[in-house]
Amino acid sequence: MKIFMVHEDLRKAGNPYIITLINGLQKAHPDCEIASGRDAFWSDDIFTFDVVHFHWAQAFMYGDPHTDAELLHHIEKLKAAGVKVVTTCHDLEPHYNQCASGAEAMKIVYSQCDAFFHLGDYSKQLFEQRYPAATHFLLPHHLYDTEYRSFPSREASLEHLGLPADRTYILCFGTFRSDEERQLVINLYRQLNNPKVSILAPGFIDVNLKRPNAILQLCKKIYYRYAYNIYSKRKSWGAVAEEDVPYYYGAADVCFIQRVKILNSGNALMPMLFGKVVVGPDCGNVGPLLKEWGYPVFPVDDLNHLGDIVRKAIDMGEAGFGTLHRQEQINRYATAVITNKLYAYYTALLTPNSSLLPPNSSLLTPPS
Repeated sequence: MKIFMVHEDLRKAGNPYIITLINGLQKAHPDCEIASGRDAFWSDDIFTFDVVHFHWAQAFMYGDPHTDAELLHHIEKLKAAGVKVVTTCHDLEPHYNQCASGAEAMKIVYSQCDAFFHLGDYSKQLFEQRYPAATHFLLPHHLYDTEYRSFPSREASLEHLGLPADRTYILCFGTFRSDEERQLVINLYRQLNNPKVSILAPGFIDVNLKRPNAILQLCKKIYYRYAYNIYSKRKSWGAVAEEDVPYYYGAADVCFIQRVKILNSGNALMPMLFGKVVVGPDCGNVGPLLKEWGYPVFPVDDLNHLGDIVRKAIDMGEAGFGTLHRQEQINRYATAVITNKLYAYYTALLTPNSSLLPPNSSLLTPPS
């Protein structure tokens, strides 16, 4: 089986989602040959693959010299050659203005693909109505259990990060994509109204010394640190080093997903791996996932009670709720479990009348 993952450089994917899937697939199924790369996607070699699997089409086409029309023609040629074109539904549309010029590419892939992999029921049900000609599979987001195997104590984590021990820490991981998300965290701090609460938000302010506004951003970072107890990246500029990620979770008393516009988030799963209570928005696939496991959620259209919701989460964490279902969560979302499910779906796509195909799948051979 030959699978092509549509991504320019897996080492610069921004998160471990694709690379951990690939590693899991190849470990359990050595017959699964997987490739990626921009030049390879546009080459004739792409027609030798069984499945072409898109992820973030808008990001892949952002800045690509090929036009949207060329992308459509390329996909049409792939399908005519018998290649299955599939996509993981990470987003309904590009976030804010991120890769906005690639938005049409997302529409093209969604309208042309043979199958969708959905990380939750919300998008699956929505897209079954929107794209009835495609086959829709449920493939939950996996835990990064193969990526993170170290679980440092709170004491060791605070010492490693240089943080005082007499604080309650709320971890907001991931990039802050807009001022709307920054204001959400600022409002949370105001509602908590407790100087002993600190926000760990490594991506709150992006300070790039090569940019003209570096000094202004640095001043903002210092201001937020002392005005709102927001700890942005401390020791260096740029993304958090992979080896530091477990220490941020180890230091956290509760995790908070700083999104009001969201479909999926790996940050809803990561706290489960580290045994932490997580609070997130009640929207997209995130809200149902958190509610299934009993974590608090906040309504995105009413943010006046964030403080009360997070206080409840802190109490839950102190009572040990974060570790209550951890083993069950690992059993359900472990990388090996999800990659085996993905392999089974790939196999079904390539097997006429597979029992894994939904009864209304367009990939089923109609009776003669």
